[in-house]
Amino acid sequence: MSVVARFVRPVRVVAAFAGRHATSFRWQSTSSKDFDGKPMDTPLPSPTEIPTLLEKTDKSFYGRMYDKYSFKQQTNRILVAEAFLQAATRQASDPRWFGPGRISKDFRSFQALVTMHVWFLHKRLTSENGDPHMAALIQEELFDILWTDTTCRMRSHGVNEWLMGKNLKTVQQYTFMHCFHYDHCYTELLDKPEERFDELKDLVMAHILLLSPDDDKAHALHNDQATRIAWYIEAQYQNIGHDLPEESYRNGRVAWVDLPDFSELKDGNGNLLEEHPIDPDDVLPDAWVKNVANDGTYYFWNLKTREATWDRP
Repeated sequence: MSVVARFVRPVRVVAAFAGRHATSFRWQSTSSKDFDGKPMDTPLPSPTEIPTLLEKTDKSFYGRMYDKYSFKQQTNRILVAEAFLQAATRQASDPRWFGPGRISKDFRSFQALVTMHVWFLHKRLTSENGDPHMAALIQEELFDILWTDTTCRMRSHGVNEWLMGKNLKTVQQYTFMHCFHYDHCYTELLDKPEERFDELKDLVMAHILLLSPDDDKAHALHNDQATRIAWYIEAQYQNIGHDLPEESYRNGRVAWVDLPDFSELKDGNGNLLEEHPIDPDDVLPDAWVKNVANDGTYYFWNLKTREATWDRP
């Protein structure tokens, strides 16, 4: 299956978070629920107003038109954006999140893990100074592909096609909210490390572990788990935002910091929790990844040989 062919779409999904006025986007939280039945009641912080990528560019009108509409540039940004999403999805699919890490395999938790890794790449793109216009186009493409992939995964969860638009809007809302919470941590709290770390733990509990903000018992039980994931976020922010080599980033190659060590997790009283093994069904041979097709069915893709198959390798 061609990478480019998979994502050349007749209709583009508008990614408000990644668009021209990303910093002015606001979503008011409600008590509605997503199709997993999880409440969406976490308040959304206001992001700091900073220049957008398009506002930073000094390219001429013709230069911007060439970037946007030439076949060569369109192909390049689709390939880079697809490589970024594949990298984010692979990292989010690591079976250690769901085994030793004790994260649920439901749709929303997995969406949160994908969102977290997409946000790191988005943040690197927004810091681009060399060619901010091209970075803006890659960023837009990345979120378009994310929504396409999200829609396919919703089909795999049995969402009725008639309700797809409504449910996708709900998923986009809590995805934007999740991203804005990261923005809040690394803008308004950038120079307040202790406060930022506490905020990251709350973010993990709300968006990834799906804990109610009023459930003190659950928060105490998952404190050690959330702490380790928060440290992972801090390390990954440094890695992708500052340490990833320019050449690798420009070519869509991503090297992630390894997952947290989830061994010997403790409960709120300091007692060791029972170990959770990795599910053997989640483990694939080296270089193989699991992707979702447009109809919601899954296929397998070999990153080295470029072989695709419907049968589990």
